[in-house]
Parts: sequence; C-alpha cells; structure tokens
Amino acid sequence: MRTRLRCDAVSGASAVTRHEMSASSHSQAKEQDDDTKPLWTYVTKIKSVGGGGNYEIKCNICDVSFNRSYTRVRAHLLKITGKGVRGCQKIKNAKLIDLKKIDNEATLRVEKSKTKPVSLPPVSTQHQMNTNTLGVDPKKRKTLTVESVFNLQARDTLDHEIARMFYSSGLPFHLARNPHYRKAFAYAANNYIGGYQPPGYNKLRTTLLQNERRHVENLLQPIKKSWSREGVSIVSDGWSDPQRRSLINFMVVTESGPMFLKAINCSDEIKDKDFIVKHMREVIMEVGPSNIVQIVTNNAVVCKATGLIIEAQFPSI
Repeated sequence: MRTRLRCDAVSGASAVTRHEMSASSHSQAKEQDDDTKPLWTYVTKIKSVGGGGNYEIKCNICDVSFNRSYTRVRAHLLKITGKGVRGCQKIKNAKLIDLKKIDNEATLRVEKSKTKPVSLPPVSTQHQMNTNTLGVDPKKRKTLTVESVFNLQARDTLDHEIARMFYSSGLPFHLARNPHYRKAFAYAANNYIGGYQPPGYNKLRTTLLQNERRHVENLLQPIKKSWSREGVSIVSDGWSDPQRRSLINFMVVTESGPMFLKAINCSDEIKDKDFIVKHMREVIMEVGPSNIVQIVTNNAVVCKATGLIIEAQFPSI
C-alpha cells in the first residue's frame, strides 16, 4: 500500500512537471509567434530568470548568452548602445538593415493597434445644434490621427531641410544614392546623441580629412603589399579638371585592381620631356623600380621621348 502511494506521488509530480514544461513551451511558442516582437526568432530562451519576463537567452547567430527580456534582445541584434548588452559581432551591415526593417514594421503594427476607432455615444437634438457634424463638442473631442502617431510633420520638415541643403549648395542629386549619406541619417535616427551638432567647416577640412586619409591608406596596404609579388603597371595621361587646369595623373594597376597615386598640376609649366621625366622618375622611385613591369602613356611625341629616357635609366622597365 505504501509503495503504491509513493508511486502515485511520483507519478503525480511527473505529471505536474510535464504540465509545467508544456505550459512553458506553449507560452514561449506563443510569444515567438507574436508579430510585435519578431526578433525572438533569432534567439533561444534557455530558462526563466527571476520572473518578470526575464530569461537566460542565447543568440542563434553568435552563440553569446545574456540575461533579461526582449529589450536586450533588440539591443543585441540591432546593436543599440546603452542597454547593458554588447551588440552581435557576427551581424554585418546588410543583415543589420534587414533586422531594423523587421523591427520597424513591428513598431508600426504596435502603433496601429493603439489607434482603434472609438464609438461615440448618441447625443440629443438640442446638443447637436452646438456641436460639429460628427455630434461631438469640438472643445471636448480628442482625436488620434496618423500624423500625430507617426510624427509626419517632423518627417516632412526634415525632408525639406535636407532638400534645401542640396538646392542652396548646388549639390548633385545623385549624392542621395551615396551609402554614407544614408548611413549618416540612419545612425542619427537610431541613436540618441543629445546636443549633437554636425561637423563644421574647419573640422571637415582638417581633423576629419586627415583621419579619413589615414583610413584610406590603411585600406590600400593590402594592394601595396602585392606589388612585389605580382608586379605593377604605371599608367599616366594628361587631362583637364572642371576648373580647366592642365593635369597629369599617375595610377598603379595590378591584378588586385587599380590605385590612384597622384596628379600633378602643370598649368604654368612647360610640358617637355625633361618635365615629364622628372615626375615619372619620382613615381618610379616611390613604387620601386623592381616592382614595375611597364609604363603606359599616350603616343604623343613628348611621351615617346620620355619613354626612351626612362628605358635607358631603368633597363628592367
């Protein structure tokens, strides 16, 4: 009899445990099906922590685990700072854009669900004389419009300010297709930076320009390192810029791709063979004579004369 009671107790406890696990699984599946929180599908809830909707969570993309709720899931996947969790290191820009689009659509669904129409009570004929055509006193009526929910007025104002920047400065419209232009506004919209002011005239032409040049030089290092292994061609030609200045440019071309080296303003110079040889020699020494297979120019007489002098000084070219 005692054995049977113990077995019944164990069986009952197992049934309760299975019921709790089933309820927890059902609850988690229901929450992951919630179209207002679509980012749950990119993480796995390991176990509940401390109640209040908090869980131990593992990212399905980078396998990093962390605690808390859907707020931290958004911060991790969308790389939102200031939320106590590090952004997912394996999410690249293209994937990040897709996730933000999914999150924005969910936000719109939440906002739309809050704007359900409100039924109005009937009003007497006497009161209708002092109300508008909807039967509601204008002083008491409170409406919630699409414009107020999505802040369309602010969006429209910002659009016009950006347009005026283009028009007043004569900026080409194709600048709007520049990915850095779009990234700048997207970053500002998705990150609260209190009191931020865009860089001014002096910062753009000094500090930021110097930093960007160092950044570009770092990006070019892999190409430069391939010069001795693959050999290069120096390509040079004359042209005029939009200000009608006479220029001679030099480019380095390898299997890894072309790289602009420099341009010389020769508006006030006599472009004879000595002038061109002088600058050609500087380029050769910068790239390294042993790395150069050939030099390509146009077939002007002065360029042919330059070629003979260079071949005499650098027999390997």
